[in-house]
Amino acid sequence: MPWSPSTPSATTAGLALAACAAYGIHQYLERRVKGTLDHIHTNDTLYDREKYGHILNYDKYSLILHGQPTLILSGEFHYWRLPDQSRWRPILEQYRSAGLNCIRIYFHWGFHSPAQGKYIFKGNRNIDYLLSLCEEIGLYVLAAPGPYICAETQAGGFPIWLAAKREIRLRHMKTNFWKEYDPQFMDYCVEYFENILPILARHQITNENGTGCVLALQIENESFQHVFGYPIGLHDDMRVLAQTARSCGITVPLFTNDGFEEGSFVVKDDPHRKKKDFGIDLYGFDKYVVFTPNSEPTSWVVGRDPSHLEEWSPSTVMSELDSMEKKVRAFGHANSRTPIFIPELQGGWFNHYGIQYTYDAIYRFYGDQYTRLMLDTVVSQGCTMLNFYMFYGGTNWGTIGDADVYTSYDYSACIREFGLMSGRLRKLRLGLLFLQSFSDVMVRTDAVPPRSHTVKSSLANTICQQRRSSGTSTSSSAELTFVRNFSSERLNRFELILAPKTKREAPTRLSCYLPYKTSFVALGNYTTLNSDVHLVLSATPIHIRGYSGNKEVWIAALAESGPTEMAFNGSMVLKETGSQSSSTTSGIKLRTSATDKNLRVLSVPEGTTSGHVVLASAQESSTRPELHIVFLDLKTLMTLYCYYDNRHVARKNQEGTSNGIKASTPQLVTWGSYNTLYSPHSKVLIVDSTESEHQLHVLSFGSSPSHVTVENSIYGSGLQYQAYPLKGSESMKLDLKTTSLWVQLNEKGIYLDNWETRATDFLALEWKDCPRLSSSSGRFKYVAMDYHFTSGHVIYRGRFKTLEQQGSKADQRVWIKVNIRHRMTAYVNGVCIGSHMVYSRQLLTPGAKMGLDPNIFGLGSHEILIPEEALAASVGHGQGMSHADKGCYDQEHEIVLVIDSFGLSRQPFVVDDIRNPRGLISARVRGKTVVKGTESWQISGIDVRTLDQACESTGFQDEHSEDGWKKSLSMSGPVVQPDDGVTWWRARFAGPPTTHRGAAVANIPLCCRMEGEFSAMIILNGVLVGRYFGSDSPQRDFYLMDGLVHKAESEQLNEIKVMIYGAAVTKAGGPLIRILPWMVEDAQGQLGQWSGNVFAAKEQNEKAGEMQVGSFWTMRELFPVGSEI
Repeated sequence: MPWSPSTPSATTAGLALAACAAYGIHQYLERRVKGTLDHIHTNDTLYDREKYGHILNYDKYSLILHGQPTLILSGEFHYWRLPDQSRWRPILEQYRSAGLNCIRIYFHWGFHSPAQGKYIFKGNRNIDYLLSLCEEIGLYVLAAPGPYICAETQAGGFPIWLAAKREIRLRHMKTNFWKEYDPQFMDYCVEYFENILPILARHQITNENGTGCVLALQIENESFQHVFGYPIGLHDDMRVLAQTARSCGITVPLFTNDGFEEGSFVVKDDPHRKKKDFGIDLYGFDKYVVFTPNSEPTSWVVGRDPSHLEEWSPSTVMSELDSMEKKVRAFGHANSRTPIFIPELQGGWFNHYGIQYTYDAIYRFYGDQYTRLMLDTVVSQGCTMLNFYMFYGGTNWGTIGDADVYTSYDYSACIREFGLMSGRLRKLRLGLLFLQSFSDVMVRTDAVPPRSHTVKSSLANTICQQRRSSGTSTSSSAELTFVRNFSSERLNRFELILAPKTKREAPTRLSCYLPYKTSFVALGNYTTLNSDVHLVLSATPIHIRGYSGNKEVWIAALAESGPTEMAFNGSMVLKETGSQSSSTTSGIKLRTSATDKNLRVLSVPEGTTSGHVVLASAQESSTRPELHIVFLDLKTLMTLYCYYDNRHVARKNQEGTSNGIKASTPQLVTWGSYNTLYSPHSKVLIVDSTESEHQLHVLSFGSSPSHVTVENSIYGSGLQYQAYPLKGSESMKLDLKTTSLWVQLNEKGIYLDNWETRATDFLALEWKDCPRLSSSSGRFKYVAMDYHFTSGHVIYRGRFKTLEQQGSKADQRVWIKVNIRHRMTAYVNGVCIGSHMVYSRQLLTPGAKMGLDPNIFGLGSHEILIPEEALAASVGHGQGMSHADKGCYDQEHEIVLVIDSFGLSRQPFVVDDIRNPRGLISARVRGKTVVKGTESWQISGIDVRTLDQACESTGFQDEHSEDGWKKSLSMSGPVVQPDDGVTWWRARFAGPPTTHRGAAVANIPLCCRMEGEFSAMIILNGVLVGRYFGSDSPQRDFYLMDGLVHKAESEQLNEIKVMIYGAAVTKAGGPLIRILPWMVEDAQGQLGQWSGNVFAAKEQNEKAGEMQVGSFWTMRELFPVGSEI
């Protein structure tokens, strides 16, 4: 048979040739990204374990701090999203109260550097103070100074002045998916590091005294070495940043964070590859698992319904997380000897422009158990270092957010934007308290192969993993069964089945209650202080373990349905019980298992609301330790707080060198209040309570009890227990009444009167010529960034002439065709002719929020017909230059385009989009009467390099003007008349009460509610706190930051100022702007839900009563506690 191109041999040869070509290309790409700066060696920047290992070390299990293996339980904190520095402390104290021992901080280059060569580290940018605050509160810090941080912030955290240098390749991006090392960009990064890193270096744990808070420093952010096998990460970039960090005095370990598991920049074992393969001390990777439907990757291509949230599937979690440990360990090399580390573990999700649901809907979408589910699942994969992103989102105040996010950065996080500690935090805290209490068990574990699991379930998909402790404590063989209800039947009750010792024996079954999509860690094979009391398995969560005298004390959960059960073996008796119950069921029992005579099953009957059990040795002895279990129901557990002394250096100094792994030591436990925080410096309990909370329960731990309970206490005898009345004194009762009355009077809005108003005079603004690319082009040579007009609005003024003929019936229509990003309101001769928005959540579409934004060939353009009345409104209409020979005259017209961009894009991963155009890209006026050559354009805005804060401007040069204000005739405040253009309104109001007679401090967060189709910018006491876009953004309620609000006791009024404009007349009715307390579901925690979700129309909703809707506020008291804590 003659040869032809279609023969099998030809096909094979073609495929082989293609494979060789692909291999060659890949090898070229691999060599290209390895770079040329191989004189900077991996060994040059590795952590010096020989010198600092006695303070900080690590193995494959965990970090080791002062000789103690330590869990790192962290939450993300963005100080630059809190414009009021005074709130840093209370928010960070909430992190500590939640059970975290660490935070990660993105340090924002652009926030500190408003102009080239200028760096500011004072006021709300004082990071030295911030790190000192963390040391005082007891929080470690994972420092992430970038230079690139992503974080849904303008330009990914780069300064605007740097982004505007078009000759610079930001992140070395030459174009999308292609990097080329840029030494000039690197020089600027080094300059930034040299300014900020010495401040961080002063707070390292590796410093001489070992008491600093900074544990590790992140290099770059999500800088993939490979993306799905494609080589993209530049080794020279990492080399220079790591070398600069070391030269600036950074001695702690360096770490990276892959956007997902790709094995980037792992330190290689092969010495021959170290020259070219650069590695960083600790490998980290981010895990975002469940996306909202309008954020998950397919929605970037195919649009989704912006009003709908579909239920998320458990299969997503299973596929993303259940093989995580195996995948990460497979990267090998040094990664087999370092802890599994997740610098960003999903703690919620952000929301977008154009979406019709709010963060409250996103909170419901994930549910209040989601973050706890993430915690338990990654711990089941051996993770001992994790950071929740976000834990408190904060606010994109000013214009600090990028094009993906609006003002609120609530993130549906554990702490809501206005400071409420949500139900998600409270359920997560229960998991964190378990990890802290049993950290000696949890910090070193190995996976148990499925065939060797000692616990099974009667319901499929309810056990995801089992691990065995590898610690050196007495409970080194403890087993952890990770129970996670992903059952397709969605049943809440099932049985945990203990494997029998022999095939002939029947298994023991324990009742387990666990709602669908929730999880907990079931402790088993654990020996208490008394070897006669050995836990085989707890089918209910144990949250806290502490020691009081010769007692081991647990706080455990009562099942919401069915009995609460634990299995023990050993020679023990039920020494003491007590309970409160809502049913007539018989009391707590310790029975012998029907299938295994060596097992004793502790069973607490359904309906019990609280109780206790004391288990002791069967042989009577007053010296043998006892196990004391306190059982609490879920609503009570939602208020559980525990103070741990986990400052290892302090314990080391006090105790000297010690053997074995120690758990974080509970010093004090409370329940019954909205929030509690113990101050070890002043020996005071700081207690916040709601109107409906009346008693605080305090359980102390120590070897020398100063007070013990009486025998008939519901929580048992022999404990260091005390109850404190909340708001019990006469002065407190009066304070409570005063605060409650103020809230009730202002629930529909604080009275705002004496409104003043003025209008922006466009003619009075300073204007710059806006040249075109060429005389024949409609495109402009420069866009907003080139003028450094990147905060708020950019205003364009166009002029053109028409040749008008009186009485003519010829076509005299005139159009203006514009291409803008993102929102525009247009005026011609002072008449509003309409508005338009170009913004897209999809890739490769005009106004794309991320990636390539196509704007050539007229893509994204929009044409508006100029109404006749607008043309007729020209100044001196009918009096233009006469052309008698033609029987007509020319008339000059003025166009004003007010354009507001949603912010610069952030250049994530492998896209090059920071310089996507903003403002007016092109414009052209057309019509048969338009005089050719008469069209000209100018631009006005604020050069952000002249500002102290580059993100804090409306873009209008008259934003601080005191000229032209006059009293408004409107009784209800601001109104929108389109032809009025841009108007400013201001009023003053008294803040809420906080302090009274010194007995209490009230916390009443405020919101500003906007309603109607218009655009507005909200300024509170001189700070730009919010941007409102009508239905183009889902946000209606804006947080008025507590630290910016003048309280009533200051006798200083607050000023609310609003810049407002729109293309439609506002409807008559209620005011457009109201200031009121936050009205939320379950406002006072009566239902124990604490969602923090806004309930906007309390008086109109039939379900308001059953939802316990009301204003969220708390009262603070201080309680001195014993010196033994």
